[in-house]
Amino acid sequence: MPQQKFDVCVIGSGPGGGIATYVLAKAGLKVALVEAGSQLKAAIDFGTHAWPYDVMDKRYLGNDNTPRLQFESNHFTPVGDTPRHGQLRALGGRSLCWAGHCLRFGPLDFQQWPIRYDEVAPYYSKAETFMGVYGYKDGLSNLPDGEFQKGVPMRCPEARLQRGVSKLKAQGRKMEFIALRKAILTEQHTSKRPTCHYCGQCMLGCDVDSKYTSANTPIPLAMQTGNLTLFTNAMMTRIVTEANKIKAIEYVNAKGQTAKIEAKAFVLACSAIETARHLLLNSTREFPHGLANSSGQVGKNLTSHFGHYVIGYFPDLAKREFGNEDGTDYFHSLLTGLYWDKPHPKFAGTYQVQCASGLRGGRTPLPGQANLLPGFGAKLKERIRDFGAGHVTMNMQGTTQVSPRTFVDLDPAINDRFGLRRPRIHLHYTANDLAMAQDCTDTCQELIRAAGGEVVIAPQNITVQDLIIDSNHWVGTTRMGTDAKTSVVNVSGQSHDIPNLFIGDASVFAAYPEKNPTLTIIALSWRTSEHLVEKFRRGDLR
Repeated sequence: MPQQKFDVCVIGSGPGGGIATYVLAKAGLKVALVEAGSQLKAAIDFGTHAWPYDVMDKRYLGNDNTPRLQFESNHFTPVGDTPRHGQLRALGGRSLCWAGHCLRFGPLDFQQWPIRYDEVAPYYSKAETFMGVYGYKDGLSNLPDGEFQKGVPMRCPEARLQRGVSKLKAQGRKMEFIALRKAILTEQHTSKRPTCHYCGQCMLGCDVDSKYTSANTPIPLAMQTGNLTLFTNAMMTRIVTEANKIKAIEYVNAKGQTAKIEAKAFVLACSAIETARHLLLNSTREFPHGLANSSGQVGKNLTSHFGHYVIGYFPDLAKREFGNEDGTDYFHSLLTGLYWDKPHPKFAGTYQVQCASGLRGGRTPLPGQANLLPGFGAKLKERIRDFGAGHVTMNMQGTTQVSPRTFVDLDPAINDRFGLRRPRIHLHYTANDLAMAQDCTDTCQELIRAAGGEVVIAPQNITVQDLIIDSNHWVGTTRMGTDAKTSVVNVSGQSHDIPNLFIGDASVFAAYPEKNPTLTIIALSWRTSEHLVEKFRRGDLR
């Protein structure tokens, strides 16, 4: 196949790669976007609009013909405390299946970064306006307000939790309770995406494209410029270097043919796991331990969010009027603000708790909840309905402590289907993680009872077996810094070692708070892309 030449080659089309493609193409650069998966059409190649009785039983029996997003769960080797990771190969990447949560990192969160909140804030505003983010102005010190469309209110049991928060705050506890902020349209938007009709299945893929994805907003706009060439079903298999620069990448297409793409600059945006993997795979004489890895930090500093569930019940809400409460997926509210100003004496960092409730159109709000309730027949159905009306689910989200025992490397014995070494994900929880989780389960139970509810499910004496790692939120494997000896990229996302290599995903995170990563990925990638555009204007890729 013929070799093709571009100004910039972007590898990966998820949140970071999608926005980089848009910013670069809009600036007039000739851009190649390389994606290992195919281009999917919402409501055709994936979708959720079906009656529960047409889907639920068949799904568990393996006979559900409803098209679904397909994840690869066996593409890595797990080591340690049951790490998980699911890879989605498709144009748009994980933006197709994210929940849309858009939370700015605050001034306190950036204290451990080489850049400050004020430097990122303009890009948060650009991203929120571009994406279409709904929310309310809450005035919180370390969760700054943004550019919002009209907000979506909490459901009834969540509002009951808010009463409990007010009681605990009156007793001196530091916490806040707010409605969530998401990149889902509640008003008309310049993207022309339709407004949300609240079907409640956002993480399975939005049938009507109300939710922002790389595939429905930045990539189509980049295509309209005439400056973008899209390569789908194109798996990068090699990075070709010349001296201390990248010259080209090789990829394999759906027919098994190999081709090259040559460019002046390259943006890796494959995810914290895959970006580290590809750098480690491509060792050279100049970089014997992997590209851009003179610091030895590629693959290190891996962290993600982790947590557990606490479930409560408000009996007095059981007989409330039935209504369609599907909303924008399951979680509509957020417990936050704990330990921002005063650290807990037993652990570093803090956590947030995503809260959910609702009847959700007749679907069971809690998997396996029938096993929790006595009876059978009509009485059991009534109890399930009552529980749905009065339940609240609280999902902890804390950050695993950075540790030398948590990192990404290459499996020395197992290759993937392209002949490349599989990544290994090493996860080992620390005493800090366990202490944070214990505080969360205690706080959630206290809050449910303060709000007048009953605790139904809650881990008590927390162990590693109680913890669940968030396989969508890995960050930190090529972290940003000013010292080339201890970091992989500079404050502009540019490799210290390879001047025409830029990284535009969560692997550049220098530190990680409790907040969801996607908005910050997009803001930082936008910022990196503008720096790259400026380098082209000056003719300086040093």
